[in-house]
Amino acid sequence: MNVIERLKALPLSQKIFYLIMAVFGCMFYIIVIANHYYFRTYTFDYGTYNFAFWDYAHFHSSIVPIYYVEGIKQKLFIQDHFSLILIYFVPVYWLLNWLTGSYTLLIIQVTLILWSTWALYRLIKLKTNDDWLAVISVLYYFLLQGRYCSFSADCNILTMACCLIPPFLLYFESRKYVVAFILFILLLFSREDMSLWFIFIFIMLIIWHWREKRIMVYCIGGIFVATVYFILLFKVFIPMVETSQVHYTLFEYSALGKTPLEAFLHCIEHPIDTFKLLYINPLPDHSVDGVKKELYVVYFISGGFLLFLRPQYFIWFIPIIAQKMFNDFTIRWGIDGYYAITIVTILPISIFLIISKFKVKWFRYSLSALVCLLALSVTWYKMNHSIQWRDTVKENIFNPHFFHPNYDAAKIHADLRLIPPDAKICASESILPHLSQRMCAYEFPDVEDAEYIAVFTFKNYYLTDDKTYSKVLNSYILNPFWKIIAYDPPFLVLKKNTTAK
Repeated sequence: MNVIERLKALPLSQKIFYLIMAVFGCMFYIIVIANHYYFRTYTFDYGTYNFAFWDYAHFHSSIVPIYYVEGIKQKLFIQDHFSLILIYFVPVYWLLNWLTGSYTLLIIQVTLILWSTWALYRLIKLKTNDDWLAVISVLYYFLLQGRYCSFSADCNILTMACCLIPPFLLYFESRKYVVAFILFILLLFSREDMSLWFIFIFIMLIIWHWREKRIMVYCIGGIFVATVYFILLFKVFIPMVETSQVHYTLFEYSALGKTPLEAFLHCIEHPIDTFKLLYINPLPDHSVDGVKKELYVVYFISGGFLLFLRPQYFIWFIPIIAQKMFNDFTIRWGIDGYYAITIVTILPISIFLIISKFKVKWFRYSLSALVCLLALSVTWYKMNHSIQWRDTVKENIFNPHFFHPNYDAAKIHADLRLIPPDAKICASESILPHLSQRMCAYEFPDVEDAEYIAVFTFKNYYLTDDKTYSKVLNSYILNPFWKIIAYDPPFLVLKKNTTAK
């Protein structure tokens, strides 16, 4: 039986599942590839990710030269986030990178998203024995606003790590505990906050299986391992990679304390003040007063209202909501960027397991269709309205500017091919992610010992103003030690002139 005959023999629900996966999968690959091709990916974080990915693949753990632009000369990638997740995909680098180049990590991330979707489908089908409910859960997963907003952040270790959560749950629920344990360990080392989140995930699994002693033992063991790892992480592993010049700076919860222990004690000693931080803005900047509220409204309307029917499902949202709302940086409070990706990872699981409890089939499917429609409406509205300080072109494939930037991307790519693959380069914010898979890659205006400068002539560095950017760029254009070898406005390439006197 050939492939076409096998597809014809499949149940209708399964055909619809494959169709949804194909449509959204193609769209997601197009979004990430087009964003990179049209120079909408950024040095922070995608340029640093490409450098680290290349560095690990060549069995190095080098100082990241891209950080020099911020005045940091001795910082390793692992000192930013204690994460090994890029190392997991080093074999993919050697398999694909010769062909896909700086697009490789984006392709890996979308592939992980699709694997996560497949696991969601199988998990809902396993837990509910309802094929159509599983199919609709996949559609819902693809319609949630946070899924699209995360594209604005290009590639991120949190997005990658979250893609492993549904497979972990699937294998755990399928009693394939060895595979589940491997995923659990990989997740612990994928990002610092995963160990804390897993404590609550295992509590949720205990609720699911509170009468099954063997599974209860596994879950309690998982809580123990996650807790011990969390302590070791902040007491041993993170201090081990710190230096006198570089300290871990991502525990940014000054309202609670300077360390996880101080934060925990503050929550115990001041529960009312801690609870208020979940919805109030403690900062004097009133322009962000509604950011937290926006998150709650978006996900309440998008189906979150059903959580109130089974409040136990709030449990595994506790650490991720607290992590967002207690943070010092307002961008992490709301729906912007990838900061809600944890929510959209487990919301479909929660919502469709709740819906499965309704006995009347027509009501179950009607409610499923309703939450999909609500999620689509919210996503479409937010996609077509600016979010906080940025536009939404990177996540909206239907935006007229998505495939039509105001410069000729093909000519810029042709110009970049003039730069040798092993040359020391300096590039502006949107150019460097294409060139950072090399030992010496700096972000303009930090030129260092670069042999080539590849930049947009408009301001393309977020930590400077237009006037300063233009002044620095003009100083190199007029410098006799540099010569222009390509100029396709608003882009140019300069090469160090070794013959100048």
